[in-house]
Amino acid sequence: MRLLSFIIFFSCVVHAHASLSALFRSNEQSVETQVPLPALIVKPGEVPTPGLAPGPFSVHYKGTLIIPKRYRVFFSVDHIGEFKLKVDGEEVGFTEGKSDRLRLNPGEIPIEIDFNSLESGEGSFRLFWEERNEFPRIPVGARSFTHQDTPLNPAQLFAQHRCAQCHPLDELGELSMPELEHEGPNLATIGDRTHEAWLTRWIAQPEKLKPSTTMPALVDHTKPEGAQAAADIGAFLATVGSGETENWSPDKTLTKEGGVIFHNLGCVACHTKPDALEHDFQNERVPLNNVAAKFKPGALVAFLKNPQEHYPAINMPNFGFSDQEVNALAAYLTETSTGEHTPDPSEFPPGDALRGKELVNALNCAACHEGLGSPKGSNAPKLTSLSDWSLQGCLGPDEKRGEAPRVQLTMEEKKALTPELLPALRYDTLGAYATRQLNALNCTNCHAYNGAPPLLSSTHAETKGLLSHLTGHDERLIQYRPPLTHMGAMLHTTFSEKMILGEIKPRPRPWLDMRMPAFPLHAQKLAQGLAQHHGLPPSSPDQEPVNEAMVEIGKTLITNLACNGCHAINDKAAAAFEVQGINFGMIHSRLRPAYYHEWMDNPTRLIPETKMPQYPAFPGILEDDKSKQFEAIRQYLKSVNQPQ
Repeated sequence: MRLLSFIIFFSCVVHAHASLSALFRSNEQSVETQVPLPALIVKPGEVPTPGLAPGPFSVHYKGTLIIPKRYRVFFSVDHIGEFKLKVDGEEVGFTEGKSDRLRLNPGEIPIEIDFNSLESGEGSFRLFWEERNEFPRIPVGARSFTHQDTPLNPAQLFAQHRCAQCHPLDELGELSMPELEHEGPNLATIGDRTHEAWLTRWIAQPEKLKPSTTMPALVDHTKPEGAQAAADIGAFLATVGSGETENWSPDKTLTKEGGVIFHNLGCVACHTKPDALEHDFQNERVPLNNVAAKFKPGALVAFLKNPQEHYPAINMPNFGFSDQEVNALAAYLTETSTGEHTPDPSEFPPGDALRGKELVNALNCAACHEGLGSPKGSNAPKLTSLSDWSLQGCLGPDEKRGEAPRVQLTMEEKKALTPELLPALRYDTLGAYATRQLNALNCTNCHAYNGAPPLLSSTHAETKGLLSHLTGHDERLIQYRPPLTHMGAMLHTTFSEKMILGEIKPRPRPWLDMRMPAFPLHAQKLAQGLAQHHGLPPSSPDQEPVNEAMVEIGKTLITNLACNGCHAINDKAAAAFEVQGINFGMIHSRLRPAYYHEWMDNPTRLIPETKMPQYPAFPGILEDDKSKQFEAIRQYLKSVNQPQ
């Protein structure tokens, strides 16, 4: 059996992730992966894991459960295909989908799962457990497993650096990695937006201005001819556009207001301050000290208004800024970064735009960038024709690189890029796409995920001083952000997609200073991929009529439990003081019913930071059965639903 030497990681969060391994087999190929939790859903014609073609498959999971105290649990499973479970080395038997009651002692317990799909290639399973005295039947989640650091994902590196733009790939098909279709920034108006001096420096040494960039260095700026080439290209790019710029200058009276916006939105999760003394290389936060040196008047405002306008695949999201907000934030960024630009020991001669245009054509810049008036093409060899990528060219040693660009990759990353990754480009899953994007879009910089804290928790204090002129700022409603851990199982995919598109109005948590920005290019696939992480298909709110009798009971319970003390009901405001909950009019559109019931049973088990209390059964209603009472409340919430 052929074992592919690359490892595809479903869990690309940088901090740490569940160390549950999965070995997939199909025909004569095998792929080893790392997954956050034991769950799977594959429809006929779909790929079970990146790198394997559609078709019948098997998978062996192996990991370690973390048991905090002695449990007496029942395991159960929903599945299509053959499923076997071993816990602590013993095979678990199932009767009508439910195991005998097992005793699990505190500590780390080995777990193994063997699964075989149907012959059609269809297969799915979700593993559940229940503990009579602790929790009802719930999915075994990612936080129940041990954690480890996440290694490199070669296929993700390949896509991020747009290797296929220069090195043609054979026809990949509809199952290939979506990122392979992402284009670089459109440069049709780059001269209207960006100063020539910055363009020259960017061409010469992009990693100096943005340490985490994937833009390769096309010239050797340390040599006179390289410095001249950078100046020539910068001169040419400065001419690309209409030649018109907006008459705008920062309103200095808005600078403090812009600083407040910068802090409140948590911009330091992804950026260092414009006047920061050092770059944050470890966390790859994008520095902002070159903002004033880069943007022409008005261009920064336009960029903040719509970052995707010239670059749909950009990682910078759209916050939907108002005119007041965008002008204040632009004033803060411009004023604070003025004079803070990265010093450059190099001197560049005057550039020649005509020579620059010839160089742009010769360097095949149009392979990644539209808007240059150049035909798209490449003289680079096909990757399938190269048996060893490390001998020469982009990944080769400097003395054998030739005319190839200097890519921004470490030696470890270069070694990871081998022909063995090609099957993962051809066959991909939405779940793998979602995990890559959680990493690439820095989602975990703001949100906790599978037990890993968000980066913002350790960086937000850097900008607290921007609020020094305000009073009462620390008296706001609680500002914790929801974790991503359960998001695919929690939200209907229709709601998730609209959230990622920025189309949910009003916001579910309007009391938060931070707000969820939009990532339009990724919304549909990301929403479906998050559900796939939990072995779930896409979902939308059911359209079944409500149970009127249960609605009345639910309404009574809502009153008796004083839920409207924290939750508004459509236009009827809540009486919240320190704690506020999501408007009840949004619940049916947002939550999958299974997650709703799991949440109602014990909210802090899912989100430890929540102030939502755990309610026992209310006496004298529905046989004192709290699950029935929670369903009655759900029926009431469905009756007051405001469709999104």
